[in-house]
Amino acid sequence: MWFARLFSSRKAKQYSNRYAYAPTPLKGSGDAKKGESTGLPSEFTVKDSSAYDFLWTIKSFSKVTGDNDSRLASGRFESKGYSWKLILYPNGNIVNGQISLYLMLSRAASHPIEAVFKVSYELFLFDQNTGSTLSEKGENLGQVQDEMGFRSMIDLKTFRDSSNGYLVKDSCMFGVKILQMVPIQTPTECMHPVEKVSHDYSWKIENFSKLDKKTSHEKKFTAGDYLWSILIHPEGDQKSDIKVKGSNVSLYMYYHGSINDTSAMKVSAEFTLSIIDQIEGNHKKKTYTEVFKCAHPGWGRKDFIPLKDFNDPALGFIFNDTCIIEAKVTVLALVK
Repeated sequence: MWFARLFSSRKAKQYSNRYAYAPTPLKGSGDAKKGESTGLPSEFTVKDSSAYDFLWTIKSFSKVTGDNDSRLASGRFESKGYSWKLILYPNGNIVNGQISLYLMLSRAASHPIEAVFKVSYELFLFDQNTGSTLSEKGENLGQVQDEMGFRSMIDLKTFRDSSNGYLVKDSCMFGVKILQMVPIQTPTECMHPVEKVSHDYSWKIENFSKLDKKTSHEKKFTAGDYLWSILIHPEGDQKSDIKVKGSNVSLYMYYHGSINDTSAMKVSAEFTLSIIDQIEGNHKKKTYTEVFKCAHPGWGRKDFIPLKDFNDPALGFIFNDTCIIEAKVTVLALVK
């Protein structure tokens, strides 16, 4: 599966009667049909909601911004015969201090899972003071579960300034219009090799016994110009089969994009994940070469190490209630 940014326009406010507001409240919450919206403050309503495929309101916005890794997903909505979602990172998903807004193709039942689509779309942020919008147009090649959109829809300082109307009474509203959806029959890929520079990262997890073993734990890090993360499931990936969860440690590497190059949504990389033996140095290590893309579930092993070995004090993977995970990553090429 893969993802490539082809085109995106810069921000532009749109002022027209189409975006005027009226005092009649909109209805609905969660999943919404075309032209409907989640509940809004009663003093703001989009006059012509049919101009959009989906309207999404978030109330009590301040409650979702405490965690820098916060990610919100809307309910599914239908457009052009496919199911979609809006994805919001209220603190930004690459660079902090931004509102990151994406469109995700949630389901395409009539196509194989590896199918590729060319999607043209427009994302909106509503000014509740004037009824105008801040909008961005984009065009991407993508697959199911890809996030297509803008890492810097608007900076948080401007967004939070009440005089701009984007956040009013701790409520905000986003919209989307799917302009075109075209299946691509033949996937294409072009690799652009880059200078090979390896980066190492060590994640020391102290007080390991106090971790919630039934959930995953993630640590983000930068390697050169790229943002990565390590994800560990201490008692196995709960989405995996019964033979794995409860009897293995699952360990994965995720790619979150380039810090500087917005087009680097997909890279070929060699990476090594290791759980360190702190007594004898007999580390549990696995090396892979894979193509990573943003929003991909990640690469690694659901059965990275058996729990009986991981928890054996003689093997040194947990020592003084501390576990050490190391990652080494080398970006080999940009893939477009």
